Amino acid sequence: MKMKSRRFFKALLLIAALVGAFYAGMQTQAYLYEDLCLDLGGGKNPGSYPICVIGKVSAR
Repeated sequence: MKMKSRRFFKALLLIAALVGAFYAGMQTQAYLYEDLCLDLGGGKNPGSYPICVIGKVSAR
């Protein structure tokens, strides 16, 4: 009985670690995307849309 409990705990710990790593990766990617967007002179579109909007400059 004790082995099954230990095995379950290890599996649960592994799943929690994978979910945590995935979430941390998503947050890092979102931060880097926003930083790149701001470096290009753009900004996030109002209305909470996760899209980088860069102003269009007309060439003359």
